[in-house]
Amino acid sequence: MTCLEHYSKARPGGWARRSPRLSRLVSAVVAVAVAGPVLVSSLPAGADQVQSAQSEAAQIAAQIQAQANQLAVLSEQYDQDQIHVQQLESQVSQTQAQIAQTETQVSSARGELRQLAIQSYTSGSSSDDLDQLFAPGGERAAAVSEYQQVASDSVSGAIDRLKQSESVLSAQESALQTTQSQARATLAAAKNAQHDAQATLASQQTTLSKLKGRIATLVAQRQAAQAAAQAAAFQARIAAAQRLSARNGDSGLSAVPPVPGGGGPEAVAAAESQIGVPYVWAGAAAGVGFDCSGLTMWAWAHAGVSLSHSAAAQYDESVHVPLSDLQPGDLLFYQEGDTIGHVTMYVGPGQMVQAMETGTNIQITGIWTTGLVGAGRP
Repeated sequence: MTCLEHYSKARPGGWARRSPRLSRLVSAVVAVAVAGPVLVSSLPAGADQVQSAQSEAAQIAAQIQAQANQLAVLSEQYDQDQIHVQQLESQVSQTQAQIAQTETQVSSARGELRQLAIQSYTSGSSSDDLDQLFAPGGERAAAVSEYQQVASDSVSGAIDRLKQSESVLSAQESALQTTQSQARATLAAAKNAQHDAQATLASQQTTLSKLKGRIATLVAQRQAAQAAAQAAAFQARIAAAQRLSARNGDSGLSAVPPVPGGGGPEAVAAAESQIGVPYVWAGAAAGVGFDCSGLTMWAWAHAGVSLSHSAAAQYDESVHVPLSDLQPGDLLFYQEGDTIGHVTMYVGPGQMVQAMETGTNIQITGIWTTGLVGAGRP
């Protein structure tokens, strides 16, 4: 059973296992990750500063979201305007092609009419020739004259109709070009609006990034102060234990077993080799993830000592030592609810290495005093 499983039994539905003091520390870190930014200040990193920074960051984050939404709308509008302009350009090109075709037809019709006029003039210049051509009677001459007139009227009508089509097409071209100019102006405006929105968004993101950096600094200052306070409290506790032992005339060291074969430093080295590896519930795999007791079990296995995968079990398997006699590799046990639910490894004055909780990586922290049950040497 893992340390987390112990905690889940002690507190049904519980997943986040931490001491009260750590809870306050982690709350600040989580709040920073969610909110972000703040203004530069030389004042101590108090709660009011962090809260003010978080509030400002939340406002900027909301502005960024609103600006991103607006940018999405502007980008869509720009895309639609661009499609409209392309459609108009295509229509203008088609109309211009139709105008060119009509002008060609008009020119051809005029040429045919001119040729017909010449032929008519030539054939009609001599009545004798016409008489001879359409002899013996005058009926055929009249028919030919009527035919020429009809042909002339037909060509003239065709030219009129073509010229009318040309006029209509020219008007359409003019209207399309006007609409096209307006559409291009709209497209340019949409592009400018899109560019301005992108610039505003980039500026807001830069501001938010700076604010987040400042909040990280503030929280780091707070964490350092809390770690120092924890270390001082732990050292005071050790000093008190030493004074009590001195008054009783017993150093308390006689009952403390030596670390077998120098295993403590080896266990510490193994545990520290996994710094940065994520916390994984019930985990005990190097480079993959550990929970609290999985890390101490794995680290002490490298020193040749077998431990169970359970904080409470490791407490029972260890020889209890006074805090005044801690040596690197000793285990520190913490009360969670009504059971021992967390274990860490002492690495040096005021420090321990641990797999803290889901969402964190293995790290060295200050020694917590809240909930500390005692120390054990495997």
